[in-house]
Amino acid sequence: MNKIIDIENRLVGKDQPCFIIGEIGSNHNRDKKTVIQLIDACAEAGFDAVKFQIYDAEEAFSKNEMTTDVKLDHLYGVKPWWEVARDVILMPREWFGEMFAYARENNLIPLSAIHRKEDADFLLEFDLPAFKIASIDLYYHYLLKQLTVYKKPMIISTGMANQTEVSEAIKAVNTSGSSPVILLHCTSIYPTPEKDVNLNRMVMLRKVFNVPVGFSDHTTGSEAAIQALSMGARLFEKHFTLDKNMPGPDHRMSLEPNELKATVDIIRKTELALGSKNKRVLTEEEENRSKLRKSIVALVDIPVGTKLKREMLAVKRPGHGVAPGKLHELLHYQARIDIAKDSTIQYEMLEK
Repeated sequence: MNKIIDIENRLVGKDQPCFIIGEIGSNHNRDKKTVIQLIDACAEAGFDAVKFQIYDAEEAFSKNEMTTDVKLDHLYGVKPWWEVARDVILMPREWFGEMFAYARENNLIPLSAIHRKEDADFLLEFDLPAFKIASIDLYYHYLLKQLTVYKKPMIISTGMANQTEVSEAIKAVNTSGSSPVILLHCTSIYPTPEKDVNLNRMVMLRKVFNVPVGFSDHTTGSEAAIQALSMGARLFEKHFTLDKNMPGPDHRMSLEPNELKATVDIIRKTELALGSKNKRVLTEEEENRSKLRKSIVALVDIPVGTKLKREMLAVKRPGHGVAPGKLHELLHYQARIDIAKDSTIQYEMLEK
């Protein structure tokens, strides 16, 4: 998998740093000051991008769907879910231009989940660089086909989907245009227990579909991020909040600002620790090779002209003499000079 995808001049793919997205989602609680504080926290933590959500509540939800259906009546009372989405969950459309600009001022790439073409058109006015496709729209092939006309990268989450459904989504994108795809492994359980994370499925996505893969994390901690990175995740997405105790559906599974920074730090340290796949001696190791490795040494005094025998030789530190792997080769040599006991054997001491 050698595909490299450019998202506003930051590269995602093989041998590239993990692209880290902070998901605001509904955690702004429809308060502009909170949105700004969330963007600040995301920037201070060192994230690459910040993600919003945009949709029309009346078009997204049936008016028959109630808060009881999504088990959120304890937060909002018993009422139509679309009204809660409109009044509490959604960020007002008129804020997007300002918030996209503020994100970029803070060296963050602004992204958004896209649920309909009209919203893509609206956010493209603010130079939206890529489309996030939520798990709930993976099988909405008409939308995927509509979005390919823009040739923008698509970051597609795969929660609640089987392999066939993912394959059909990829086919819908590939047959309609040339939009590059990043697949995110995702478990749509909020929060996700460790036993249901199933990161091996992310590895499967990379092998089967030959695209960059990542992990949309709905666990309550940051351990899964390290595990995903070590298994090949090139993109990581995590919800975050100012306070897990704030009212709302996503706060409790989100990271707080101090956890955000710790997560980014450990991801970057893990990248350094993973290092290169090429096995070679590091420059910093060279000095230790001679200090810590072993060499062939004389176990006894060996007079000049004496043919070397196995019982005359031993293997000891340091490592600046003939390597132990040449032990049997030395049995074809004789001493060219007198060799004192415990001397490190050098080829210039020998002759055939």
